[in-house]
Amino acid sequence: MTNVIYHQTVLNNKLYQNELSKKNQNSHADSTYSFDALIHQHPNIPELTAILGKSGGMPILFDLEDPRPGSILVVNDHLPSIRKLMTVMMKSLVIHSQPTSLQFVTISHYPEKWMETIQDFDPQYSYCAGVSGEYENSAEDWIHYLAKKADGRLTGRNHGPAAILFIDDSELITHMDIQARLNYEWLLANGASSRIWVVSGLDLRKNPDLLHPIDQFKTKIFGHVDRNLSEGKSKFIPSGILDQLQPERNFVTKISSNWVRFWAPKLQGN
Repeated sequence: MTNVIYHQTVLNNKLYQNELSKKNQNSHADSTYSFDALIHQHPNIPELTAILGKSGGMPILFDLEDPRPGSILVVNDHLPSIRKLMTVMMKSLVIHSQPTSLQFVTISHYPEKWMETIQDFDPQYSYCAGVSGEYENSAEDWIHYLAKKADGRLTGRNHGPAAILFIDDSELITHMDIQARLNYEWLLANGASSRIWVVSGLDLRKNPDLLHPIDQFKTKIFGHVDRNLSEGKSKFIPSGILDQLQPERNFVTKISSNWVRFWAPKLQGN
């Protein structure tokens, strides 16, 4: 399904930069809105499309039918902010999709917390195929399973729903066995072409030297990063852009040749 009203705002879409130049990215008017208000304001989002937030009143969208953005990495210095942005994506996808067309899996240091969060908007876990802790065998099993599923789809087999693997802290991948790490890296490079996505987080305050994952992701979303932690990151993003970001819900990503700032919505109690 497509919707021409919103195609300019999809990640990696070149047309977006022309529309955004007419808007004020730096306005703080976008900083106080809620998730419910965002959904109410944009009721006709296509199926299999996540809303990340908005910039200058325009929604920032992630279309699971378009493989061009590739796997997504969210980078900042506050892991809870990464989790909240992932929750926004999950909630919006549940609203705009059917369980037969979308499933997601979460791997985290805090699986119980994720179970509680997901139950608020997916009470029957119809969309959530699984939540695993980092040291559970099921975490590596999910990576093996999704890599096999993606490989089958690339060769014309195993068609099925779009799938997203959410990993809120990419550091946990370093504790997995070599085969799981190799399959994970293969998914980063090839999964989107078969509608199996990876959305991962990197907390630079916790892991200031863990830079190698950044190069592996085609789409990078940066949140606030303390100036002491932003040194050496200029090959990924100009430091001046990072310095402009506010803590918690303010992010920036590159769409075509433009760095686009946006605000994620407030979740309940956020």
